[in-house]
Amino acid sequence: MEKKHHIILYTLLGLTVLTAALFGVDATLRANAARQALQDTYIRHLLETQEQLQAISTQLAKAQIASDARTRVEMLSLVSRQADGVVGGLAALPLSHAAMSDTIKFCNQLSEYTLGLALLAASGDEMAAQDLARLAELKNHCTLLLGQLAVAQQQMTTLSADSSVFYEEVSAQTRPLEQVADPDHGMDYPSMIYDGAFSDARRTGQPRGLNPTQVDQQTAVEIARSYVGEERVQTAAPGVSAGGVLPSFGVTITLNDGLVLNAEVTRQGGQLLWMMPEHASFEPSLTLEECTQAAQRFLQRHGYAPMEASYYQVYNGMAVIHFAALQDDVLLYPDQLKLQLRMDTGEVVGLEANQYLMNHTQRTGLSPRLTREQALSGVSPQLEVSSVRLCVIPRQEDELLCYEVTGTYQQQTYLVYVDAATGDEAEVLLMVDGAEGPLTA
Repeated sequence: MEKKHHIILYTLLGLTVLTAALFGVDATLRANAARQALQDTYIRHLLETQEQLQAISTQLAKAQIASDARTRVEMLSLVSRQADGVVGGLAALPLSHAAMSDTIKFCNQLSEYTLGLALLAASGDEMAAQDLARLAELKNHCTLLLGQLAVAQQQMTTLSADSSVFYEEVSAQTRPLEQVADPDHGMDYPSMIYDGAFSDARRTGQPRGLNPTQVDQQTAVEIARSYVGEERVQTAAPGVSAGGVLPSFGVTITLNDGLVLNAEVTRQGGQLLWMMPEHASFEPSLTLEECTQAAQRFLQRHGYAPMEASYYQVYNGMAVIHFAALQDDVLLYPDQLKLQLRMDTGEVVGLEANQYLMNHTQRTGLSPRLTREQALSGVSPQLEVSSVRLCVIPRQEDELLCYEVTGTYQQQTYLVYVDAATGDEAEVLLMVDGAEGPLTA
C-alpha cells in the first residue's frame, strides 16, 4: 500500500514538473514572439525612413531644375512633409538621444527650410543662387544619411540573427544605428538659419493640441471651408490625404477670384494642419501692422489660444507672420504657427500649425526661481540689454522656462536665453536681417 502511495506521489510530482516545464516553454515562446513582433516593428520603421530619405533626395534634385512655380511648390511641400516623416520614424526606434539628436534637428530644419522655399515659390519668386546651392547640399546630406542607415541595417543582419542590436540592454558601441550620425562617418550637418526662434520644436509623439474626436473626409472639407470663409469659396473638394505623425485629409479649395488653395485637416480633432496657395502675387496696399491685426482676428475667430506675433517675412505682396502662444504673459515658443496673408485684402491664404498642434497645452510651473535682476547678472556685460521677458523654449525632449534677454553688441542684435531656475545660459541666437524679414541663427 505504501509503495502504491509512493508511485502516486512520484507520478504527481512528475506531472507537476512536466506542467511547469511546459508553462516555461510556453512563456519563452510568448516572450520570443513578442520580441520578434517588436523587432519587426523596428525594422518596418527603419525601412520606411530609408524610403522617405530616398524620396527626399529625389525631390531635392528635381527641385533644383524645376522652372514652373507650381511644380516647385509641390516638390518642396512634399519634402517638408517627408522630413517630418523621417523624424517620426527615427523617434520610433530605440535609439539614445545622443545618437539621433543632430539628425532629428537636421530633419526638422530641413522641413522648415523647404516649407519656407515653397511659400517663396508660391509668391512667384525664383530661387536665389544660394538657395539652389543649399538644396544641393541638403540633398547630399540626405543621400549620405540614407547610405549610413543602409550600412547599419546590413551590419545588424550580419551581427545578430535576432537583431538584438536594436535593444537598450546591448551596449551603444555595438549597436550600428547608434553610429549613424557620427561625424567620423561623414555626417557633419550644415548649420541652418531659422526663420524664427526655436522653429524646430517637438514634432513627434502624441499631439497635445488635438481633442480625441475623429472626423471623416467630408467633414474635413467643411472644416477647411469654414477656415477660409464660406463667402470666399467657389468650390471645395477632397484632395490627397497624408499619414505621418498627424494623419490628415487633403482638401483643394478654389476661391471666387480663381486662386487655388491646397490644405490638410487633421483626422484627429479636425484642425487645419496647413494651407498654401498654388501661386500668388499681390500688389500690397496694407501695412505689416494691419496684416498682423487681421491675423490676430483670424486666430481669435477660430479659437486659438492668445498669441503674439514674433517674426515675419514678406514675399511679393504676402506677409508670413509667425505667432507664439501666450500664457500668463509668458511666451510659449514650442506653440508656434505661421499665417500667410495677402497684403492687398488682409485675407489669410496660408497656414502652418504643426508645432502648435503637437505642443499646445496648459503649462504649470511658469513661476521663475530667479528674479529678472538675478538672471541678468549672468549675461555678458558686453551686451547692451533692451528688453527682458519670460518664455518657454524647447530643450531636447523637454521644455525650459527662461528669461529671454534681447540686446545689442557691435551693432548686432542677440537673444540670450537664461534658465529661470539656475541662471545658466541655455541658448544664444543672433538676429540676421534677411531680404524678406528678420531671421535668427
